[in-house]
Amino acid sequence: MTFKRIVVGVDGSKAGWSAVHHAFDIGKALDVPVVGTYIVDERLIDESFLEDLAGVLGFTYYVGISQRVKKFLEDQADAILDEFLSLGRVKGIKVSSFQASGIPYKLITEQADEEDLIVVGSRGKRPISGILLGSTAERVVRLSKCPVFLTAEDYRSIKKVCVAYDGMETSKRALSIAKSLAGLLSWDVCALYVGEKDLSRDVGDDVEYVNLKGIPEERIVEYCNDKGVDMLVMGAFARGKVKELFLGSVTSFVMHHLQIPMLMVK
Repeated sequence: MTFKRIVVGVDGSKAGWSAVHHAFDIGKALDVPVVGTYIVDERLIDESFLEDLAGVLGFTYYVGISQRVKKFLEDQADAILDEFLSLGRVKGIKVSSFQASGIPYKLITEQADEEDLIVVGSRGKRPISGILLGSTAERVVRLSKCPVFLTAEDYRSIKKVCVAYDGMETSKRALSIAKSLAGLLSWDVCALYVGEKDLSRDVGDDVEYVNLKGIPEERIVEYCNDKGVDMLVMGAFARGKVKELFLGSVTSFVMHHLQIPMLMVK
């Protein structure tokens, strides 16, 4: 299993640069292009939003201010993408960039094909706490046709990888991807199953098999924290919308309770 391209969300935040460095690591190992994608959030240049924001922050609002804000954000995007391209070339990565205005999670997912990998920071830049609520990262995972790598705020190299395995097709694909990347990136991989069955034969002899009992999402988080796991690989939102609505989502629980990088496979 490999990827044709790495599409990384770039926004200038600490989490965003962490995503860039992880994207470079994978792009170099696979020898595939890395595309830096900066989306100027169109909601930030909406006149009604800026008028309300002026009232909250106490600055003077005037008609047409959105064009000045847009110009500022576009100039900032240019500078950040220039830095991304320069850094990538120094590292010997095949890099290119894409900039547009729109809703970030929509345009990022639209840029990627099924054979690609999206890399985004789990906590990107947010202008004001309490405004524009909702996680861009989680929405990218929900909408994406391809696997999504969510990075932690602080970049660190990955050595120990845990695959959440349940025998379903998404977890089989997750394990296959982890095994393929392990040889290139020097990862130690284990497969964690939470349940009553013995799935060790499915996993194979080339990775460590761990079987725990209990509530899957809780055991996954506990295991990763207790064993010093550097990254979790798992199938994303596999239950379906109806079950997720009434029973909750293992994916959402894990995303909100783990502070390590996660590779979510669709």
